[in-house]
Amino acid sequence: MPKDASIVASSLAGPCALLHQAGVALADIEALLTALRDDMRSDGAEAMISLSSFVTFLQSAARQHGNGLFGWLAGRDFDLALLGPFGETVLAAPDVRSAIRLFCNAFAVIQSDSVMTLDVRDGEAVVTYRILNPRIWPRAQDAEFTLGIIAALIERAAGPGWRPSSISTEHLPHASEDSYGSEMRCRVVHGAMENTLRFPARLLTLPLAAKDRTEFHGRADVLVSNARMRDRSLPLPLRVRNEIVRGIGHGTCGEADVARAVGLSERSMRRHLSAAGNSYSVILNTCREDMARNLLSVGTLTIEEIATRLDYSDRSAFERSFRRTAGTTPARFRQLICDMPVPAAAAPL
Repeated sequence: MPKDASIVASSLAGPCALLHQAGVALADIEALLTALRDDMRSDGAEAMISLSSFVTFLQSAARQHGNGLFGWLAGRDFDLALLGPFGETVLAAPDVRSAIRLFCNAFAVIQSDSVMTLDVRDGEAVVTYRILNPRIWPRAQDAEFTLGIIAALIERAAGPGWRPSSISTEHLPHASEDSYGSEMRCRVVHGAMENTLRFPARLLTLPLAAKDRTEFHGRADVLVSNARMRDRSLPLPLRVRNEIVRGIGHGTCGEADVARAVGLSERSMRRHLSAAGNSYSVILNTCREDMARNLLSVGTLTIEEIATRLDYSDRSAFERSFRRTAGTTPARFRQLICDMPVPAAAAPL
């Protein structure tokens, strides 16, 4: 498997079909795809592309489409069968819970350096999704694309009248509130810690497919096993980085927590990281700086809120750390990025 973040190339088919349906010229679609060709590689029977390039493609495709909610629309229309054995097995799940749990547990088969979880809290099911590489940013269209896929999966069982309880995104809105309300049909909160989709937990028991449960579980077990192997095959610094990003803001990014998550003692992890020319503290500081840069672009968050999200003791500790690595204060950095012309690939809609 490629050592940098990647996604199955077949994920492009749905967004490209939506562009074509919207009347975008084939030449313009081909121009968007041309930039991806150098990033395509093979992983056994699967063609993979750089996740960073895919995210940039979605941002650019949204502008070609002319709708800020392009990612959400593409996800809602996405044919899971395009994802090969993974998608076919999800569609063969006996119920909503089994389908989403397979998505979460085997996600690394189709997309690396990312995390999806399913939790049940106070009668509500909560699906969370996030790319773990903080340098892949902006990624608003990708987040809404993935949440749209999950929403469409639930709707297969719940029917067209279903709507989420709420949706949260880690990014700012890139469409009007009316557009979000009409398309997502629920309350949408922006600037959250993670991208989430909430719905009544009772929907998890709704049937999806009448196929043989034993066959489904056998195929699902193979996919989950393959996903775990792919995760374990990543270089240790990447695995440590992913665990740190997952834990920041949740109180689980300490050295002992991360060592436990990657299956090593603290001493062994230090030794292996040192052999790779790295260390836990360096990776932690890099993650915090990269995440801080992203959070500072979310104008609704105060400096104090960002400091808390990044597990600093207070604003002063965050400011000292950020100035040491970035060469300026968080407030000045925010002012600079607000004044800076936005590159075409990252321009808001």
